[in-house]
Amino acid sequence: MRYENDYPQYSSCGPIGYEEREKRTYELVVCQQPLHARMCGFGEKDRRPIDPPPIVQLIVKQEGKEAWVDLQSLQTPFFVLHVTLWSADRQEERNIISNPPKCTRVLMGSLVSSPSLLKNPQGKQGLYFAFPDLSIRTEGQYTLRFSLIKLVSSDFQPDAKSKIIAQVFSDPFTVYSAKKFPGMTESTELSKAFAKQGLKIPIRNDVRAKKAD
Repeated sequence: MRYENDYPQYSSCGPIGYEEREKRTYELVVCQQPLHARMCGFGEKDRRPIDPPPIVQLIVKQEGKEAWVDLQSLQTPFFVLHVTLWSADRQEERNIISNPPKCTRVLMGSLVSSPSLLKNPQGKQGLYFAFPDLSIRTEGQYTLRFSLIKLVSSDFQPDAKSKIIAQVFSDPFTVYSAKKFPGMTESTELSKAFAKQGLKIPIRNDVRAKKAD
C-alpha cells in the first residue's frame, strides 16, 4: 500500500502571490487551523469532519498601497480555493492510497471552496474560504495545502488559462483512531460568527471531553 497523487502537479508558490495584469498581491492566511480529527475509515457512512473546520482568509492589496482592495470591487466568482492533503513535514502528498488494483481517496469531502464576504468577531469584513466537511480515512500526522486559483473566462481572454496565484499550508494536525480520539471541541468564536451570517458550518456548544478508559 502506498500514497499517490491524483491531482495535477502545480509549480510551488508561496502564501503571497502577485498578478501582473492587475498589479495586485493576493495573500492567503489560515485564520482557523485544524486541530485534530477522528479517522473515518473506508466506509461511506461514518464521516467525521476535521475539528475545527479550516478557514482561510484572502487579503488583496493594490501594488504600492497598504490598504486592502475594496472587497466589493473584486470579481469573487472567479476565485476558488482547492485543498490537498500532505505529510506533516510538507514534503509528500497524501491524497490517494494505492493498493493495487485499487486507488482510494484519503481526503474526503468538498475539496474546493468559494469565497464568502463575512465579518469576523471584531466586526471587520473580509473574504473567507471555509472547509466544514473535510474528513480523513487513515490516522496519522498531516497538514493541508490550500491553493488559490483564479478562473479565467474564455469570453474575455480566449487564450488565457486558469492559474494558481498563491498557496499556504496549515499547521500539522493529528488524525486519531476511534479509540484514541479525545473528542470534538466547542466551536470557535470565528465559526459561531460566520454561522450567524449564514455560512453553513457545524456549531457545537458545551462539548464534554471524552472519558478516559
